[in-house]
Amino acid sequence: MPFTAEEVNALNAQENAYPLEFFQAFAQQITVYEDDDIWVVDKPVGLLSVDGKTLKVSLLARLERANPAVKLIHRLDMDTSGLLIFAKNAAAQTHISKQFIERLPQKKYQARVFGEWERVGATGEISIPVRYEPETKPRHIIDPSWSKHALTLYEVISHEQCNGQTVTRVMLKPVTGRSHQLRVHMVHVGHVMIGDPIYAEGTALAIAPRLNLHAQQLRLKHPTLGAWMDWESPSPF
Repeated sequence: MPFTAEEVNALNAQENAYPLEFFQAFAQQITVYEDDDIWVVDKPVGLLSVDGKTLKVSLLARLERANPAVKLIHRLDMDTSGLLIFAKNAAAQTHISKQFIERLPQKKYQARVFGEWERVGATGEISIPVRYEPETKPRHIIDPSWSKHALTLYEVISHEQCNGQTVTRVMLKPVTGRSHQLRVHMVHVGHVMIGDPIYAEGTALAIAPRLNLHAQQLRLKHPTLGAWMDWESPSPF
């Protein structure tokens, strides 16, 4: 749910009051890997990747307090947790950003969706455009006529119970990187992600305290070493 103006002001004031030691401890706690060029972290759920128009509490802002040299490369939705990579110099930022443009990095997400979807071990793809819909902000929608392609590969991992309801655990691999792509593609196949505050309703929303979407695996080329590197963050749900 969106914050009220009073809540935003309170959160901003609280963030500004924290000492440097808070940001240093936060950065250390979420660090997965760090060297002179790159910084891989495990983003907590409920934290913006970058500052919003009014809410100035974000992962990037916190990391900048710990190390002013940190540079943004990509983002995760506020409701999503998991792996993000930042650069620590301009050359590394340019190198990895080009990799993302060329779709070289390999990203895998784990999610739990409402209901029983396909058989365990089933694989496939969802290929249909996703676009922002201004009339239902911040929702995105499926639009077959939209010019920007959206492709997601999937694998069904298991069928489980969550608070008495059947859910399906899936691995999702976005080939393209459209905003809300994975969430909207799951809505499209009739199995919304549980706990999704934007797209889920009723039981599908209520059975989980958070969006069940986690950036679990990341693989890309190191900007100076040239070697492929892999990182993994265990699913928190």
